[in-house]
Amino acid sequence: MKTVSDIMKHRVRFSPQLEALVSGEKRYTFQEYNQRANQLAHVLLEKYVQKGDRVAILCKNSHLFPTIVLAILKAGAIAVPLNWRLNPGELDYILRDCQPKVLFYDEEYESTLSFVREAGLFFTAILAGSGVDSHPSFEALLLNSSVMEPDVPIDPEDPATIIYTSGTTGNPKGVVSCHRNWFYSVVSTTNALDWCEGDRYLAASPIFHASGMIVIFSSILRGMTMVLMADFDPAKILDTLERERINSMVAVPTMLIYLLPEVMKTERDLSSLKFFISGASKVPEKLIEQYHSFGYSVVQAYGCTEASTIITYWKPRMGWDTVRSVGKPVLEAEIKIVDPETEQELPAGEVGEIVFRGPHVFQGYWKNPEATEQTLRNGWLFTGDAGKLDEDGFLYVIDRYKDLIICGGTNIYPAQVEPVIQELEGVQEVALIGIPDKVWGELAVAYIVKRPGSNLTEDQVIDYCKQKLANYKVAGVVFVEDLPKNSMGKVLKRVLRQQAIDALEDNDE
Repeated sequence: MKTVSDIMKHRVRFSPQLEALVSGEKRYTFQEYNQRANQLAHVLLEKYVQKGDRVAILCKNSHLFPTIVLAILKAGAIAVPLNWRLNPGELDYILRDCQPKVLFYDEEYESTLSFVREAGLFFTAILAGSGVDSHPSFEALLLNSSVMEPDVPIDPEDPATIIYTSGTTGNPKGVVSCHRNWFYSVVSTTNALDWCEGDRYLAASPIFHASGMIVIFSSILRGMTMVLMADFDPAKILDTLERERINSMVAVPTMLIYLLPEVMKTERDLSSLKFFISGASKVPEKLIEQYHSFGYSVVQAYGCTEASTIITYWKPRMGWDTVRSVGKPVLEAEIKIVDPETEQELPAGEVGEIVFRGPHVFQGYWKNPEATEQTLRNGWLFTGDAGKLDEDGFLYVIDRYKDLIICGGTNIYPAQVEPVIQELEGVQEVALIGIPDKVWGELAVAYIVKRPGSNLTEDQVIDYCKQKLANYKVAGVVFVEDLPKNSMGKVLKRVLRQQAIDALEDNDE
């Protein structure tokens, strides 16, 4: 049992009437979920695709998304979930790269799709969603289609998904993961998070990325109910947590920050909630402690699309003395720290590049052998992240090597500085970047989003940093309305750097 289809067959045999999907007013059992996926798979096979073809999805969170993904995989095709936050030009790049035969889309993206079509891309577009529900034309597709399992031989090594990286450093790359990758990732993730049959999970963050796929597949393996929300709204999230008796949800640090005021003042009954899962960027220690003070655990997860999501995890019961770590590896995962130049393994306590291997690791980048060879070396996935292991095997992520600031020959890791600034009263978000300097090479500048009503000044930030850090670690402060982010909530530091460079050039003119 190492394909996604096998996992669903197993689930339907054991708990066909268990609630699987909740979206708006719609509720589906695992049997209904599976039958609808089978019907759509037959439609795809009879009219549109062959095994190995790509099928793209431009839909928000609803019961349709996991149903479409499962149908694509049952048909032996490859699911390509698309980030609906991208502009038409960015989507055009991805669609030209993967060349889908079919694209499922929500009605609200009709104009985006028209723009892409005008650019000369050809595929069958199928209108799937309308608001929080399916479009009548989509339901008409399923009429009279067989609910039986499609007769398509699927090997665990067959590609299942192509998920495009968020492009924090340039054009996105298509990460190809096979059924076996997802199987092992699901087993290791559900083991790490103690997800159980009957648990109820809230999908309030977009599920078009790797963490979304892992939740879709994990809910099937473990028999969890997946409650889906299309948009992020703190008050509505807490309403849903109470109404649906939710046990867990993924919330990137930015979401946790904006949820906190609602959590602090709520009188709702959230006693069913076991924990939040957070990652994508460093979770501030103070934020974890704040949630803990209200009785809610935050589990930290570290991973990447290329690893089919989670590599390590940290839970409060692992000990508060290791809260600044991202925990220990999941089942079947092996991690080591190597010198980025020599690739020799480094001892505990020394900072180097984090590398990972295991059956979760992706097959390669779509049509990009050069990038694949650079990332996959001798069976190891080179993450591009700087980190260290302690004597007990806890992993500490220092920063992305690409975000490293070198000031006068001295390394400054933003991920070590940002949590210090974050502790300052009045700071909502912060990102530290290096800007060019003729004398020092680079100067570290903090871009800060202030909390509403805060009167925080640049001098106050600099004075505070001088008390807590070496003087050179924060040379300047810029207050901004918001920070540019990708769909995972990661700050796009290359955008900030370019803005800083443009500003410097304007001043020189």
